[in-house]
Amino acid sequence: MRAVLSATLAKADFIASLSPVLGDNLKVVEGEQAIVAAVPDADALFLTDFLYTEKVAAAVRASSPRPKWLQLLTAGYDSAKQFGVPDGVTVTNMGDALGAPVATHAVMLLLALQRLVPTFMANQGSRIWDRSISARAVIPDQSTVAVIGFGHIGREIARLLRAFGARIIAVTRSGSPHALANEAVPIEKLLDILPRADAVMVAVPLDPTTQGLFGTRTLNACKRGAFLVNIARGSIVDSFALIEALTSGVIAGAGLDVTDPEPLPKDHPLWGAPNLIISPHFAGACGRIGTQRMAAIAEDNLRRFMRGDALTNIVTL
Repeated sequence: MRAVLSATLAKADFIASLSPVLGDNLKVVEGEQAIVAAVPDADALFLTDFLYTEKVAAAVRASSPRPKWLQLLTAGYDSAKQFGVPDGVTVTNMGDALGAPVATHAVMLLLALQRLVPTFMANQGSRIWDRSISARAVIPDQSTVAVIGFGHIGREIARLLRAFGARIIAVTRSGSPHALANEAVPIEKLLDILPRADAVMVAVPLDPTTQGLFGTRTLNACKRGAFLVNIARGSIVDSFALIEALTSGVIAGAGLDVTDPEPLPKDHPLWGAPNLIISPHFAGACGRIGTQRMAAIAEDNLRRFMRGDALTNIVTL
């Protein structure tokens, strides 16, 4: 059993978990060229999703029937979906390992916007004591929140916001009911529910159907004064349409942990949009708790693979 590891986050934890199982049969590499060179001898690949590039995918296809398994070291699987894998290759991800921190960050962004934290920080920098803004402050209690995408992260967002008294509309592909949602609708009815939502939380995977999902038409369909939070992928929200919506007041405030492009260039106009909080794709950060949890998932799946048992967190591309 030989495996290749290339990680940008929690690399030391992955090595510490996988090395005792594989010993010298774990090859740790960095960079696309090194990954491509290592693929033909590997039974399994442990890769951050964005490291699964077009060239790496081509190497996997050229090396078929090896490797047999791709363990993504992220919850997202955009690149794997885009470039694909040969038949017979199982793809798994980190499942709910980062659900709690990402959902916590999403709720933090919403609360910060609703409680006017950006205004407080600006006033603090100018030593201004201004209570006149009180009328603009709101809370999640008795509000309606549309959660777009109801996977591990979307469900955790819903659980946290329900504790604040929010009413949850789950927007999914199927529209199937869920215990954490007061209402569930298929994504085809997105435009119907947006006028009722006081806040919109974007937690849907990126694919051709969600690329640019929130553009001018969708944002203009939102309830005037609604809040938007995106912790999914930057290109799901059209940056320039969002700038217009924030400037016009259609969207009262937005929190973005992801942008398009990413990293966001210093001269990009999104930086100057009003009532906007930007964090640098940071939502999954939670110290050793998160990285150890991710490493444990990878190790558990490795042991399952070596025993011939069913793997956890299998994704369908």
